[in-house]
Amino acid sequence: MEPLRRRADFEQVFLSGAFVRGRTVSLRILERSEGPTRVGLAVGKRLDKRAVIRNRVRRRLREALRRFELRDGYDVVVIARRSALTDAAPALREDVARVCGKAGLLGGEDSG
Repeated sequence: MEPLRRRADFEQVFLSGAFVRGRTVSLRILERSEGPTRVGLAVGKRLDKRAVIRNRVRRRLREALRRFELRDGYDVVVIARRSALTDAAPALREDVARVCGKAGLLGGEDSG
């Protein structure tokens, strides 16, 4: 799993990607031909105006994603929803697993 960084890559995923909604996160997924899966996090100011809070949500999401083995060949943008602010780490991890499974991103078994 690599980071998705370029603005053009984010825009491409938002324009052409499939959408999967969960309780704490939503995913935009775009299948690529080859290469490792790249993951980007979108935590907007609509969630909370304080950068400290948004960065905390990013760290928690990154940690939840780190525990899963994602299939190669996708660009994924993880969009935080309001409940990602307050849910406990196990509930957040469970929802991320459910949404990734629904999207068909989980490859094999998870490592956590």
